[in-house]
Amino acid sequence: MNTQGNLMTLYPFDDGYEEQLLECLANITDFPFDEDVDRPLIAELMREFPDVDILEQIRAWRWYRIDNPGILKNPRGALRRWMIKAREFGL
Repeated sequence: MNTQGNLMTLYPFDDGYEEQLLECLANITDFPFDEDVDRPLIAELMREFPDVDILEQIRAWRWYRIDNPGILKNPRGALRRWMIKAREFGL
């Protein structure tokens, strides 16, 4: 199923996957969702973390944010750091 560049990843390269990621991101409370900014962010995360289930990690981050509310100065940077930790811990 993963044929783009013959990469083996945890997610399929289909048109709907990126939309699912954006929808999940848009539903995070207090996340300053902006499709013009977040679509390139999602594309970058998919390129940089092919071994991480991005959708599952965004969902986990959303619940973390619900349980640990607070104002983030850089929410997109926090999400990227979450992905780095997910890779580090093999999630």
